[in-house]
Amino acid sequence: MQKNIIYLLIILFFTLILFIMPNEINTSILKACNLFINKIFPSLFPMFIITDLLIYLELPELLTKLFGNIFSKIFHTNPYGAFIFFTSLFSGTPTNAYIIKNLVLDQKITIEEANYIFSFSFFTSPLFYLNMLNQIFNNSLITIKLFIIPYLANILVGIILRPKTFNDTVINQTKRTSTLINTLLTSIQKSMNTLLTILGTVTFFFIINTIINPSTNPLISGLLEISQGLNQLNNPLLSIEIKKLYTILFISFGGLSIILQIKSILNDFKIKPFIKARFIQAIISIILLIIFYKF
Repeated sequence: MQKNIIYLLIILFFTLILFIMPNEINTSILKACNLFINKIFPSLFPMFIITDLLIYLELPELLTKLFGNIFSKIFHTNPYGAFIFFTSLFSGTPTNAYIIKNLVLDQKITIEEANYIFSFSFFTSPLFYLNMLNQIFNNSLITIKLFIIPYLANILVGIILRPKTFNDTVINQTKRTSTLINTLLTSIQKSMNTLLTILGTVTFFFIINTIINPSTNPLISGLLEISQGLNQLNNPLLSIEIKKLYTILFISFGGLSIILQIKSILNDFKIKPFIKARFIQAIISIILLIIFYKF
């Protein structure tokens, strides 16, 4: 009962804010929609479609067969971990959450394995990330270095957090039950549903940021919602060093918005181990950043 009262007070507070700051709230919603239309949607939608088509064409399965055993020995997880990792490289999060959820439902991996694999398969959509880096720095060398760091850091996170024992279950080939056209149509529908969820969470955290961060500090914005934080780094008043550090922190943590998106997809997703992995990734990424810029 006490918890319900606290929640009620919070809801009433935010309802009051809607009446006190209507112009600011409306502006934040429009900014969220503009960011989604101009940057998030063009970057994520093609990757969602490509991911489903590659899965239909069994390319990820081929990669799993080729590298599954080696992957299992390195990360101490069953060969389907390679399937998830490779598709996550080009699809990013939260697309890989759908892949993991399907594998859990098909009983090909356990929820414990799913949570562990998530700890080192956390990637921002490479197309979106690359576009943002080019806009922020406009420097090919800086872009390449900052683009590589999250991939190296994730691999090290997987090795550091790997379990002592692992499941080396043999991969069973799943028979194709749909046509390419049906797969494409299903992919479009699923992608739009996912993108609508992303739009909703991005808009929600834009509103939260407007309320608690009126000075638009990019650090606070990035910890709440990654695309907003990265977008605010397009500020000529910020030094290159600060932009690099903030970029690494945003990419490592992902923001509360992406965590909410993952949780909405995978109900048994464990947040605490995920946060622990993100802190480890942030530390590793900062070390790599220092090393990269010494050479």
